Amino acid sequence: MSLNLRAPKILGIIAFVLLLIGFLLSIVLYTQIDKWDIVRDAMIDTYNSDPNVQEGIGLTNEPVTAEEFADEIIVYTKNFLLLPVISSLIACAAILFGIIWMNRFPRTSGVLFIIVGVVSLLSVVIPVLLITAGIMILSRLSKYNKETGIPA
Repeated sequence: MSLNLRAPKILGIIAFVLLLIGFLLSIVLYTQIDKWDIVRDAMIDTYNSDPNVQEGIGLTNEPVTAEEFADEIIVYTKNFLLLPVISSLIACAAILFGIIWMNRFPRTSGVLFIIVGVVSLLSVVIPVLLITAGIMILSRLSKYNKETGIPA
């Protein structure tokens, strides 16, 4: 009797494709955010019209123009967007490893799926797919080990 891992593999592939789409979108956003004039213009309008921003900048006693403010905010945003790029790249690599080596190392694949699912809890669909696939792998592995007499 063999270990039937077809459903977890399909769930893992769907989660991998969704994560890959998210990775590509975050790369595009990271590389293109400083080229979008609408973002820069919105920051300049915020600087010019919001008294709270001008009061906060006035407390630092540094004369800052609206253009410098917008450039600084875009740099901070770009640095912040590096986190989803790196985390989605690591998650894609872990899921791809789990999919490829699922038949040889089912316990490792199940644990990887559960870990990546828990780490990516900010999204909705991907954790559900990965945690379900990981639990399916681990439960089928323990059932398979009991039937064949292999100690877990």
